[in-house]
Amino acid sequence: MAALRISFLIRSVYDLVPSNANLVRWGKKDDPTCPLCQRRQTTEHILSSCKVALSQGRYTWTHNRVLQELASVISTAKGENHPSSTSSTVFTTKGGVKKWHGGSITINTYRKGLLDGCDDWVVSADLPEWERHPDVIRKTA
Repeated sequence: MAALRISFLIRSVYDLVPSNANLVRWGKKDDPTCPLCQRRQTTEHILSSCKVALSQGRYTWTHNRVLQELASVISTAKGENHPSSTSSTVFTTKGGVKKWHGGSITINTYRKGLLDGCDDWVVSADLPEWERHPDVIRKTA
C-alpha cells in the first residue's frame, strides 16, 4: 500500500494524475470538465479547488481522516516507554588489566524520535469527535 501512496505523490507533483484534463491530453477522453462543477478538472482542481467538493465537505472528510491517523500514531507513541539511554561502566585494555577510577559512561544512547523521553506533551486535534480542541483553533463566524 505504501508504494501506491508514493506513486500517487510523485504523479501528483508532476501533474501525471489521470485527471479529466490529462486524459483528454493523452487521447483517452473527450471531455476535460469536472463532473461536479463543470470546470476544467486538473490535478490542482481535484486536490483542492473544486467548490462543489468543498461545499459537500469532501476535503474536510479527507483532512479529518488524515488528522485522525496522525493523532492515533502520536497518541500510541506517547503511551510507549522508550528509554533514552542506559548507563554502564565500560573499559577495554590492550594486553592487560586496567583499573577504572571514574563513574559511568553512557552507552547505547538512542532516540526513536524528537519526543522520545519527554513526558510533558499533550496531543490535541480539531477533530469533531475530540472534546477538547487546541487553543489556537477557534470557530469564528
